[in-house]
This record gives sequence, C-alpha cells and structure tokens, in this order.
Amino acid sequence: MASSCSAISPRKKLLFTRPIVTTSMDLEAPKYSKKILGGLNFLRKDKVLCDYLLCADSDEIWVHRVVMAACSDYFKVMFSTEMRESRSERVKLQGVTGTGLRKMVEFAYTGSLRITLDNLEEVLAAASHLQITEALDLCVSFMEKAITIDNCVDILNMSELYSLAACGTIARNFILENFEALADSPQYSKLTSGQLCQLLAENSLRVVSEYKLFELVLRWINVDRTDRDCHTAELMNFVRLPLLSGEELVEKVSVVELMQMNPECNRLLTAAKDYHIVVSKQPLLQSSRTQVRSGKRSIVLCHGENIESYDLTRGKHSFLKDAPVPLYNPCVCVVDNFMYACGGKYDSHDNNEIATARCFRYDPRFDVWYELSSMNEARKDFAMVSMNNRLYAIAGQDENMVMCTVECFSIAKNDWDSIRSLSQAAYGHSGVRCDNRIYISGGQKVEGQCNAVLSYDAEADTWLEQPPLLHARVNHSMVEHDGILYVAGGNTEDPYGFPVPVTRIEMLRPGDTTWTQCEATLNIREAGSCVYKDQIFIVGGINGQHYYSDLIYAFEPKKDKVHAYERFPSRIFGRSCCILTLPQYV
Repeated sequence: MASSCSAISPRKKLLFTRPIVTTSMDLEAPKYSKKILGGLNFLRKDKVLCDYLLCADSDEIWVHRVVMAACSDYFKVMFSTEMRESRSERVKLQGVTGTGLRKMVEFAYTGSLRITLDNLEEVLAAASHLQITEALDLCVSFMEKAITIDNCVDILNMSELYSLAACGTIARNFILENFEALADSPQYSKLTSGQLCQLLAENSLRVVSEYKLFELVLRWINVDRTDRDCHTAELMNFVRLPLLSGEELVEKVSVVELMQMNPECNRLLTAAKDYHIVVSKQPLLQSSRTQVRSGKRSIVLCHGENIESYDLTRGKHSFLKDAPVPLYNPCVCVVDNFMYACGGKYDSHDNNEIATARCFRYDPRFDVWYELSSMNEARKDFAMVSMNNRLYAIAGQDENMVMCTVECFSIAKNDWDSIRSLSQAAYGHSGVRCDNRIYISGGQKVEGQCNAVLSYDAEADTWLEQPPLLHARVNHSMVEHDGILYVAGGNTEDPYGFPVPVTRIEMLRPGDTTWTQCEATLNIREAGSCVYKDQIFIVGGINGQHYYSDLIYAFEPKKDKVHAYERFPSRIFGRSCCILTLPQYV
C-alpha cells in the first residue's frame, strides 16, 4: 500500500528554510547624542547639578566640570590635575572676555556657534585660549568666507596672531589678487612693513604696472612719514624698478624726494637705468627684480604675421605685439623668459623658398621686439637650441642650397661665430638640449630621410654619433622631459615625393644604446613643440588629412597617452612655439 505521505519536492523545501538567528548586533539611536547634549544644556540653564563657576569680566556662568573638560584641553588639565583651581568652585579667567566665554560655553553644550564680524576677535581669542579646537575651526571657516577688502588685513593679522596658517594663506592670496583695491581702503595702512615686503616679493601680486606699484608703496609710506621713512629702502628693494620704462625712471621716479635722499634707493634707481642702457645684454643681467610679475605661463606661437598666445591656466587666447617683420617658420628658443626668433622663410609665398638671416628677441615684460645681429647665413628648416647663454643654429637650407654649417650666437657680444659643421648637409631635422649637450635627430639628407642622431659637445667643439632612431623621419619634433629625449610626428616620402606619416613616438634615456617605442601614436608633421610640467605639447602642424591643424595635442610621458588639449578658433600655420611667462594684464 502506497504511503499517504508523498515526498516534498526540492522547490517546496525552500519554503521551510529556517531563518538565521542573530545573536548580537550593534545598534545606535541616531538622535541620542543630540538629546544628551540638549539635556545637559537645560540642566546648565536651570543651574541643576552645576558644580563650577566660570568668571570673565563681569560675567559669571555656572557649568558642569565634566562637560567643559570633555570639550576643552585647557579645562581638562585644570580640573583633572592638582592645580589650585581643581580644589576651588570658581575661577577668574584672564585673556578671555565675557562675550568670548559665553560663546565657548554655549558651544560646549550645543556644538553650534554664532559668529559675526563684531564678535569674531573675542570668539577667536577665547577658542584659542581655552583650546577648543572645533570652535577654532569654525572661526577659521567664517574668516575664509567673510573676507573682503574692508577686513582682509584684519583677518591676516588675526591669522598670524593665532598661527592659523591656512587662513593666513587665503588672506594673503586675496590681498595679492586685489592689491590695488586694497590700497584705496583704510585697511592698506594697517599692513606692517614686513607684511608689505612679503607681498611685494610675490610674482602673483596683481597691479596694472610696476610704476603703479611704486606709487602705492609711496602712499603707504606717506601715511606716517615719521615712523615709516626708515622702511623706504627695504620696500623699494622689492619694487622691480628695472620693469619701469626708461621714461618713467627719469621723469617720474628720479624726481621723488625719498629716492633722491636715500642712498640705497638712489643706488637701486641707478642700477635700473643702467639695465635699460644695455638692451642686448639684459638676459645676462636677470635677477628676481627683473622678472615679470606674473605666474601666467602661456604657449606663444609665431605663425605668419601674428604672434599669438594661449594661457595654460585660464585657457584664454590673445595676441601679442607683431614682430617688426612677418615671421614665417622661424626657429624659436627661450633664454630666461626672452624669446629669440631667427631665420625662416623670407615671405609666405609657396613658390618662394628664399630664407632670411634676420634675428629678433621678444621681451614679454614690455611687449616689445628688439632686432639682433643677423646670422652669417640665411637659413630655414634648421634647428636652433639655446645652451649656456648662447644660441646654436644648425644646418638647414636656403632656396636650392642645403647646409651643413653651424653657427653660434653670443648674447654677451651680440654676434654670430661659425663652429664645427656637421659631416653631412641636412634640413628638416629637430634639435634640443639635454645634459648640457645639444642633440639633433632625423632630417633630410642627400640620400633621403634619415634616422641619424648626433650630439654636440660645446667644450670640445665636436659632434658625436648617438643611437639612431627606430624610424627615419623629417619635419618632426624632439623635446627633453625629465632628462629623457622624445621624438614625435614627422614623415618620410614615397617614391613620388609625397609625405608618408611616421606616427610612432620614440624615447631615449641618455646612456641607453637603443631608442624605445612608446605605445602612444600621433599623426602630425611640421608641428611646433614645447614642454610644460608633465606634458609635451604638439602645436599645429599638418594632420593626417594633409590639412593644417587647429589643435594642440598633449602627450603625457608618464601615462604614455596623447589627447587633444585645445582647439584654436582658426588653423595654426607654422611650427614655431615656446613657453613664456606673460604679464598678468596681457
């Protein structure tokens, strides 16, 4: 006889699974802490179970010792050690006002603090004196958000008094950014001579001109000549007088009584005038007092008749003063923030291959150009590298002539001299300085595009062979980053003379025997290149579609990646670019 109890299917067995029994659990009442704190505050207000009296000025406040000790290291030491106050029932606090004490007691029992500009100093003093860290943090937060022209120096002074470094930095940065507006307010005269010197030393101090800053320093001195005249020389040492024009120095600064009577000020003025006399040698006379007052790093492009800049911080495009003559694919390099532009094509006509030997220097501080001695030979499609206050122009071509000659420009002499030539004529190569040597790579030679790499030792005046590139190329870019050479872009030619892109990026550590191929690729030729921080920028050039590019590419060596960094509103004609620090007002 069949059993009356049929078997239970596995699916139905799931319905009878026994639940997991929890034997322990940590639970928290979300509002309990707030309730306890509120309860303690009610007890304080009703003076229930209070066991200590705090006094400041004419204010007397009953509190619970345990609450004050829990929130304040000052009271913890007072109540838990053998101090005399621990055996008493009251204490008269010094260095704390009644208002400050009330605010700290309220904070101890509520965790909240109402701060205004009127009570800020008293609350800050109490929080610092009683060592209530959380209240001090709230004061700092308020100061950082409430800073204006009308209180920035007060906030700076409080930050320095109570050693609030982060808040002090914010106050100083605010003052640096709004210095001219501050000088028109009563707060300006509250600056100490030491504070003003620190501000004047900063590159980020924003003023419309250095002469304006000179006037503002005089304004601070004239507030109280009796006490402040003694600081004149110290302050003027931080005003960058060489950045004033010659006319301003002679007609405006020289006639100021303070500058005439103070020997040190007179010396600074004479040095500034002398600096303007030796224009060609200015790059050799650079100091902190001759540097542009700015932190604005920009890519500067020389293409055609326009000198364009791109602010790497703000992403802003602008135009600089045009060169005395149009510059068509010159070679550019930088010496102490002066841009040198030499050679290139004589004009923009495609059927004209005549080169020029003229050389110019651009000074971003005054937005002016200065013509230098011309090269001994006109040349284009060459490489120019700066090293040890000299410029080296290497090979190139002029119309139907390909060169192997090399010449060196002395900034001190404003003159070009011939040095050791290359063993073979070349053009379309690229050059860069690395480890106090000049390296050139690739280029077009008689037998075609090459992969040769040479280095130049200036002391021995010799060219040495280095490991060749993995890929022959011409019209490429070579840069140095963190002591490593990188080569990107360029092309070879097919049997019919049409360009064939070389997309592989290569790298070489000096001392290695072979180049290493990177994973990243880039299809561009006849482009400019420059380095900023951890990125190598490839600017303009001719892209894979054989059009002039309107892009700036960024190659990140550490990540081995290339990405489009910025698109220009128009196509970029030319390969000449560099990094300069431009004035804030450009």
